Order: sequence, then structure tokens, then C-alpha cells
Amino acid sequence: MRRALIVLALAVLGSCGSKREQAAASGPARIVSLTPSATEVVAALGATAQLVGVDEYSKFPPEVASLPKVGSFLAPNLEVIVQLRPTLVIVDDIHGQVAGALHDHGLATIECDMHALPDVKHALRAVGDKLGKAKEADAAIADIDRALDEAAARRPARHPRVLAIIDREAGGLGNLVAAGPGSWVDELLAVVGGDNVLAASGVRYPKISLEEVLTGDPEIIIDLSFDKDPARKLAAWNGVNVTAVKTGHVKALDDAYLQGPSPRVRQALAALAAAIQAP
Repeated sequence: MRRALIVLALAVLGSCGSKREQAAASGPARIVSLTPSATEVVAALGATAQLVGVDEYSKFPPEVASLPKVGSFLAPNLEVIVQLRPTLVIVDDIHGQVAGALHDHGLATIECDMHALPDVKHALRAVGDKLGKAKEADAAIADIDRALDEAAARRPARHPRVLAIIDREAGGLGNLVAAGPGSWVDELLAVVGGDNVLAASGVRYPKISLEEVLTGDPEIIIDLSFDKDPARKLAAWNGVNVTAVKTGHVKALDDAYLQGPSPRVRQALAALAAAIQAP
């Protein structure tokens, strides 16, 4: 009996050793990211070199600019992804159909829904565990928590009314989409001391009319729409009869860490704190 147990133990140890050797032989993960937020999570974990493909909107870190593009956030290109032979594809909650197709091709996926700050922390932990970078994930999360505490400590006593525009028509104020309660920018504005004029909307990204802008009368407007020309972005607001325009407090920002959830919380908080300085 004792001899049988020893033989069994040696067999188990040998099997574990074999699996470790196979894992080592397989080399670093080959990662494809389908969202800018997920790409930034990989970068925050120090695994940028393991990315082999990203979505068209991923711009940070700069090294990803030269990587193959695997389609847009809403329309990933399955054929291109499969050709890249990834060992891990990071998907969002809208990618259920794509994830199923990837599984059919024998490719592993991990779903990281990215809407708010808790999602960033969850993604860091989940991807960190997959890549064997739990310590890096812990360090990144600890830095986020420190940044939040430091920003909250500097929060001004007076909170200006803020409207944050996420998207709108090019060159005009039609099709306005704003940051509502529970959105990434709303969450960070609360930390730095901005009061969202759309706090009662009940929708994370409400579509609003110019009349609603007038009714809200924001003291600060932060325009995060995708127009890369700051002067053109600001000019679109000329003549709008709200406090922010009359006092010259319309801010044109286009940082990726403001347009979507990102581990670069420290930079996002600093940018928003500067944008809402007392009118």
C-alpha cells in the first residue's frame, strides 16, 4: 500500500512537471485586444510586447500603432484575428457572437466589460491572473487607489456644474451624447469635485438636445468628441447661451484615458481637475 502511494505521488509530480515544461515551452501569451481599454490594461501589466493585434481605436501605448488591426470595437474581423494565432483574445460584453466564433476556432477569450472604475480594477486582476502578472496588477490597482485618495483630498469646496460631451456631429452640436450617471467621466468628475448637470438623467450615456444644454446651464463644458482640432471643437459652441460659453470655460480634450475607461486614472483625474478649475 505504502509503495503504491509513493508511486502515485511520483506520477502526479511527474505530470505537474510535464505541464510546467509544456507551459514554458509554449512561450509568452499572444494577445489580441478588441478595445482600447483592454489594450491599456495589458500595457499597465507590463505585457505590451505580448500584444500581436489590437482594434482600430487603440492608440496607447505608442508601440501598438504598428500592430495589425483587427477591426473596430463594433465590428471585429474574425478572419484577421484567427490568422494572428492568439493564445488569448480580450473581448468586451458586446462581443458575445465574436467570442463564440473564436471558441469554435479553439481560441481562448476573456471578457472584460469596461464601463467604470470597478471594471478597470477587475480587468487588471483577471488579465493579470491569466498572464501570471498578479503582482503587477496589485501594484497598478494600488496606484489607482492612491490617485483617487489624493484627488479627493484636493477637491475644492465649491463644485461647478459640468457638462461632459462624449460625441456629437462633426462641426456642429447635433447628435449630442453626454456623460451621464455611472459613466467613466461622471465617476471621475465626482472625485475631483465636478457636479454633473445630467446626474438625474438615469442613463449612462444620454443623447441630449441643445435645449437640454441650455436648461442645464453648465458652468464648465468638457468636449471630448473625436474632432482632433481643438479650435474647431471650441468654435462649435460659439453663441450658445450658457454660463460656460459666456465665461470662456469650454474645454476641448481628446485624451484616450478620458474617452474610455483606462488604468491611467492618475492622468485622467489631473486633466479633469484642471478642466473644472473655478470659473
